Amino acid sequence: QAMVFGNSDERSGSGVAFTRDPSTGRTPLYGDFLARAQGEDVVSGSHNTEDLQHMRARLPECHAQLETIARRVEERFGDMCELEFTVERGRLWLLQARAGQRSAEAAIVTAVQLAQEGVIDRDTALRRVDRQALEQVLRPSLDYARLAPGAVLTTAIGASPGVATGALVFDSASAVARGAKEEQTVLVRAETCPEDLEGIIACSGLLTLRGGKTSHAAVVTRGLGRPCVCGAEALTLDAEHGELRLGETVLREGDLISLDGVGGRVILGAAPLAAPSPPPEALTLKEWMEAGEAGR
Repeated sequence: QAMVFGNSDERSGSGVAFTRDPSTGRTPLYGDFLARAQGEDVVSGSHNTEDLQHMRARLPECHAQLETIARRVEERFGDMCELEFTVERGRLWLLQARAGQRSAEAAIVTAVQLAQEGVIDRDTALRRVDRQALEQVLRPSLDYARLAPGAVLTTAIGASPGVATGALVFDSASAVARGAKEEQTVLVRAETCPEDLEGIIACSGLLTLRGGKTSHAAVVTRGLGRPCVCGAEALTLDAEHGELRLGETVLREGDLISLDGVGGRVILGAAPLAAPSPPPEALTLKEWMEAGEAGR
C-alpha cells in the first residue's frame, strides 16, 4: 500500500475517467480532472472541474498513459469502466477501476460495439441491455430549431442526457411530495449528497450549481435515467427563500423550467420537443433481440 497526494504541486492532481462517454457510449476518454486536488474534491461535486483535455495540455505524458490504461482495462473487463486516478509530481497512479454507470444510450452503444469488436459475444451484449433501455432512447429530444431566442437562462454541463420539464423545487422533500401527486419537477441543489437520493428518484430532472461530469449528481442521474445539468455557476440559489436568480431574472418554487441534459441548457418554460433519433446501435440491438426471440 502507498499514499499518494494529488495536491503536492503544480504537476499533481486527481481525476475520474470513463473509458468511453457514459452518456453516449462513444470513445474517446471522458471525465474530469482537478489540479492540486484530492479525489474527493472531484467526485463530491463541491468543485467545478476541468475536462480531461486540460490534463492533456498540463500533463501530456500522464494523459497518454491514462489512455493506454483505459484501453487495457476495457479489454480486460469487457465493459465500459470508470477509473479513479491521482497524479503526484508528474507520476500517474491508478487507484480504482470498476464498471461505469451509464445512460440507456451508452449501455446500448457500448454493448453492441464491444460485441462487434469481438470483446464480448452477442449473448452477453443482450443480457446487458433490456427493453426499458431501448424505450428510453426512443423518447423525444430537444428541438433546437424551435427553441425561442432568450429562452435559455444559462448553459452549463450536460451531465445526463434527455429533456426534463417540470416545476422548480429546491429540496428533496418537495420533489417527493409533488411526485406523489404525479407532478413533474426539476430539483435544484448547489451540490448533491446521498441524502438527496429520494428527491433525485422523484424528480424529472436535476440541476446543480457546482460539480462536473463525474460528480455524485451526474453519476446517480445517469444510472436512474434522469436528465441532469451540472456546474451552473452563473446561477445563484437561495434555498431558504425559495429563489433561483440570474441577474434580474428570479425564479421561485413552482415556476416551470426545462433541462437539456445533452447540451447543458437551462430553459425557461417548457422546451420544444423533436422526434427521437436513436443511435444506429439501437436498431442493431433490436434486431438481435427479435432474432433471439424468434429462435426460442
